[in-house]
Amino acid sequence: MRFRILGPLEVFDGTRWRGISAAKPRTLLATLLVQRDVPVPTGRLGAELWGDREPKAAANLIQQYVMRLRRELGDRQGRLLVTRPPGYQVVLAEDDLDAAAFARLGESGRAALAVGDAERAAGLLAEALALWRGPALADVPTGPVVEAEATRLAEQRLDVLQARIEADLACGRHDALVPELRQSVREHPLREGLWGQLMLALYRSGRQAEALDAYREVHRLLADELSIEPSAPLGDLQLRMLRGDPRLDLPRPEPRPSERAARAGRPSAAPRQLPAAVGGFAGRRAELRMLDRLPGDAATGPGPAVCVIAGTAGAGKTTLALHWAHRAAPGFPDGQLYVNLRGFAPAAGPMPPGEAIRGFLEALSVPPERIPDALEARAALLRTETAGRRMLFVLDNAADATQVRPLLPGSAGCAVVVTSRSQLAGLAVTDGALLLSLDVLPREEARELLAARLGTDRVAAEPEPVTELIELCARLPLALAVTAARAAGRPGFALSAVVAELRDAGGRLDALDAGEGASSVRAVFSWSYRRLDATTARVFRLLGLHPGRDVAASSVAALACLPVREAATALTALARVHLIAEHRPGRYSFHDLLRAYAADLTAAEDPGADRTAALHRLLDHCLHTAHAAGRQLAPARGELPLPAPVPGSVPHRPEGYEQAMAWFEAEHAVLLAAAVAAGPAGFDGHAWQLPLAMADFLHLSGRWHDWVATQRTAIAAVRRQGDPAGTALCHCESGRAAIRMGRYEEARRELFRALELQRGLGDLTAQADTLRTLAWSYEQQGDYRATLHSLEQVLELQRAVGNLAGQGGALNNIGWCHTHLGDHEKALACSHEALRLHRAAGTPLGAAYTWQTLGFTRRALGQYAEAVDSYRQCRDGFRRLGNRYGEADALHSLGETLRTAGDPAAAREAWRAALDILDELEHADADVVRGLLRAVD
Repeated sequence: MRFRILGPLEVFDGTRWRGISAAKPRTLLATLLVQRDVPVPTGRLGAELWGDREPKAAANLIQQYVMRLRRELGDRQGRLLVTRPPGYQVVLAEDDLDAAAFARLGESGRAALAVGDAERAAGLLAEALALWRGPALADVPTGPVVEAEATRLAEQRLDVLQARIEADLACGRHDALVPELRQSVREHPLREGLWGQLMLALYRSGRQAEALDAYREVHRLLADELSIEPSAPLGDLQLRMLRGDPRLDLPRPEPRPSERAARAGRPSAAPRQLPAAVGGFAGRRAELRMLDRLPGDAATGPGPAVCVIAGTAGAGKTTLALHWAHRAAPGFPDGQLYVNLRGFAPAAGPMPPGEAIRGFLEALSVPPERIPDALEARAALLRTETAGRRMLFVLDNAADATQVRPLLPGSAGCAVVVTSRSQLAGLAVTDGALLLSLDVLPREEARELLAARLGTDRVAAEPEPVTELIELCARLPLALAVTAARAAGRPGFALSAVVAELRDAGGRLDALDAGEGASSVRAVFSWSYRRLDATTARVFRLLGLHPGRDVAASSVAALACLPVREAATALTALARVHLIAEHRPGRYSFHDLLRAYAADLTAAEDPGADRTAALHRLLDHCLHTAHAAGRQLAPARGELPLPAPVPGSVPHRPEGYEQAMAWFEAEHAVLLAAAVAAGPAGFDGHAWQLPLAMADFLHLSGRWHDWVATQRTAIAAVRRQGDPAGTALCHCESGRAAIRMGRYEEARRELFRALELQRGLGDLTAQADTLRTLAWSYEQQGDYRATLHSLEQVLELQRAVGNLAGQGGALNNIGWCHTHLGDHEKALACSHEALRLHRAAGTPLGAAYTWQTLGFTRRALGQYAEAVDSYRQCRDGFRRLGNRYGEADALHSLGETLRTAGDPAAAREAWRAALDILDELEHADADVVRGLLRAVD
């Protein structure tokens, strides 16, 4: 669960529940949560936030609140809080919201009550009510949407409360219910259903006079408040009590069939159905500790203790379950039941739950003629037979929660361990199951497994081959077991020989085959794969082509030529059966053996042209999205000469600086891998254009070694293409990266190579870009005269091509040089002319940077009032553009100017505003500003 609204609004940050501190973002999030099934228009959000006093800048403020919430929720890519015209929508999984869990538990409880399973109904409905922590949305300022939802949820809670009391009455808990019901009718005096339940609880407790007094009390209340008589059902209940109707008494339960058998003298031995545990078990200490909680939970909880062990094929789920079950068996003296539900069996298909129940009932000595045909009736009989017993159920290889639920016992004393390749998260919601996700083994535990199978001495004798073997098996228990069996069968062979067999990635799955289906890694994977629908199976195969270590729905949509929503559905389905894992919200990965299996499948089943087209779509998606995001980070940079994206590549266009940075942060590892993979796959254009598209991100995020490495890849690819203009661009970018690494001579060699090519092509704009980078190399070494010389050439070239924005940028940089050379008046003249040109060109970002230069120059002249005004203009310009870092940088400089001017209080205010932004951006400059605040305080 990630959100709670049944009480104050809270979010789960991975370790604890916490509130949303600011009122407006809290209201915004609440509105989206209560209308989660549809996009909420911006206008409706404005009405909810401000009512009749909606400000003119409401849309901009809402956008800021959304960005703030995304940061708080760890959703920088906007996959949870989605921009979806005409507004926004929260995209939730099945179990992300307590109100949704409450509704499902309530429905399940009422369904159980309808078929006469009162014990189970009482447990489910009590669990639903336990989710409430106070009035719904208690800390959210109420607008019309939130108020309506809070009212609706309060009514639902009362309905569930009455259903739970009805279930408890059916279970014979009338005495214990009387105090609760008296309190309930005081709180809700006009709900006649509660009065009827109070009357029945009193009557069954032998307090007929008090029951009739309760009727007279509600009669007076309704007459005084509403001038009406009690309803017909309530009046009828009073008459039946006056007559002593025996149907009001609690019916006595029929004895269990096994009890009748025992009375007839037939023996009924406790079943012991657990298969033998697997030899050579090792590791899984943390998981065993979690399982060890089950016997205690079974003894003290209101219902059975349930644990779901979920994980990918070959993770050792059954091995773990049986190892623990044998260890825990003495704690369940009434027997242990086991069934293989065949959830992912390759041929027979999943076992119907009714068939599994029949097996359990027969093991419990229920005569065949007493076993009903209907599933619900069989499930009820199983709960009856196991009530009051301490039994352990192992439900192995389950397909889904629907297959498992009918097999669950109904009362305390029993424990259930379920294994499945699916997550079965629904069992956590409706049955309180503990979810235990089984990943690959930690390296040390993988070594222990090999030592248990091969002997400690043999493993210790070859530490390096053992380490490599563990990694080649992806730390997957089944793969390690198969490899150990292979090595055990050849005791005279060195383990390095086994490792040599596994090194070939193409044939690695063949090497991990012990000769029978259940112990062949490829075969075991195939049991999960064959259960997939055609679209999801194709997505899994194509993931074998993806060069990155993880994927998101947008890139998979391009790879498989699907709408993003369908790609997300396929990824969710794959994660549900543990063929991939959602290791971060919205991002999926899989271990190397599954990657190899997917690659084998796509090579065997998808034509070569289809695979090439899929990779082309993916690379186009990466390139065009990176280019669009890069333009948000550096709008003044020239556009790359990109061909149009191929159909189906679904490029994304981040809006604003923050969205662009968030997208790059999430995808940069994939982009680096894609740039390396593109050339060998025959896509040299992508191999040099992609490094250029992500260059500004690598620069701004401090990933300078990656910046240098990608440019080497780019230069090699563009030379293969024989593109002189592209080659010049790559040499120029390589020069930029070398400057940031402090390699100034290397940088200038690269830049002069670029200039030579650009002059040969007559490309004046490109020459201007390269000369500006050359100027930067000199500035980094403090050589402002050489910097000025290069910038004057840039200005001439920009004038020659008529680029007003380029002229403004060059003049601003020239002014920066002049003020560092001490000629402040010339600096002011250049900056004012730069401002005029930026206004004429309509380039507000250039104007913001120019105001920064003006502030610096005014401060150097001691004109503090003018400097303060310039920095405020700079701050406002960056704020309008949504450039949060630029805004923070301007506030930083503004604070320094105010402190120098003798106004420490105003300086402190500016620095605190800067620090708020830098902390939100998690930027390293925050520590610098924090130090300034400490000093001024």
